[in-house]
Amino acid sequence: MAIVRRGLTVGTVFTRNLLRRSEPLPRRIKDAFVALGPTYVKLGQLIASSPGLFPPEWAQEFGVLRDQVPPFPGVEARKIIRDELAMPISRCFADFDDEPIAAASIGQVHPAVLKDGTRVVVKVQRPNLDAQVRDDIRAMRMLAAVLDRIPYTAIASPKAVVDDFARTLEEEMDYRLEADNMERMRSIIEETGIKDCRVPRVHLDLVGKRVLTMERIDGIRFHDVDAMRAADIDTARLLRMGVQTVVEGVLLHGFFHGDLHAGNIVVLEDGTFVLFDFGIVGRLTESVRTRLAQYLIAVTTNDYESMVRALRAFGSIPKNVDLEEMALEIQRLYEPFIKDGVVVAQLGELMNTMIRSMVKYKVRIPRELVLLSKQMLYLEGAARTLAPEIDLLEEQQVIYASLMSKYPELGQELINALSATD
Repeated sequence: MAIVRRGLTVGTVFTRNLLRRSEPLPRRIKDAFVALGPTYVKLGQLIASSPGLFPPEWAQEFGVLRDQVPPFPGVEARKIIRDELAMPISRCFADFDDEPIAAASIGQVHPAVLKDGTRVVVKVQRPNLDAQVRDDIRAMRMLAAVLDRIPYTAIASPKAVVDDFARTLEEEMDYRLEADNMERMRSIIEETGIKDCRVPRVHLDLVGKRVLTMERIDGIRFHDVDAMRAADIDTARLLRMGVQTVVEGVLLHGFFHGDLHAGNIVVLEDGTFVLFDFGIVGRLTESVRTRLAQYLIAVTTNDYESMVRALRAFGSIPKNVDLEEMALEIQRLYEPFIKDGVVVAQLGELMNTMIRSMVKYKVRIPRELVLLSKQMLYLEGAARTLAPEIDLLEEQQVIYASLMSKYPELGQELINALSATD
């Protein structure tokens, strides 16, 4: 009965908002998401953080959801901490502030002090979230089953979209996984000797499925360019570091941050780049890492046949598609962006072009590619304020060349993999 009630509620809320025909459609859908609560707010935030994958007016409208999530009472947070860690909160912390410093769709963050005087922040999940998300996902699956029967909407694979959203949300709701992701990223940073990038240290004895305690690091928000320049921070270097972190994570480690945005990055006054919120990450098997690397390099070098071969290796292209014809179609769509062999478009324009070709041939866009595209598109947007003189595609090519020189075995691995897909 719960799923039926939730389904009726969802239908009623959407109908009520869609009937406000005098207002733009993105605003009506956004308002419906807000009314329906955390699951839909999270879905809206994913839309907002995917410029280039959704129309600009949608990404802009849903962007306000990052700042419109009300906190829940501190007394509730204390109860969740006590239940999750199986001890009184007084045994965990010398001080715990009931007033959160940030609130999001899944949880909120409280400042606290450990018994030894260490300043930390405690991420606490919203109460009763499991049951609500479970009902919401079931309702979404029912809607997706209907959309899958309609030719126009079936191209977007609604069922696959909902399944992927459900899997991502389930991972985000287990803070133990996020703690593991943070520790893995910290290990990668230490092993590779990167001195100007940090991830907060996790206090593993104070982590549970719904509670995550980590080192407190305060800094300048990534969007506050004026403050960074006032501190004499090289913003162009920061942007290059962001691009290198993503590209090197894909090519070498098969692991990268999957939700870059201004709220998840701060910069210290010495220029150190600090990453937060590892609920969404890209974890790649060796074979997926190689395919994604092939695709990345093909896009930045205008190698249309290699783009198609990489997608075929993902198993994303239907068997009845003529691969040569698809490569020629992508080339035709890209040609307006190429002058004298050089790409003169923004990354977002190229991404829109690629998606149009994928839709035409009913290609299932790989999850890993969507996740990676989101990060690069965010960095492209950040470049407009951090370093407008930088060409992000050109920067990627420089990074690839540098990595191939530093790790020659990686270059040979990609050459072998490309030959195998011929």
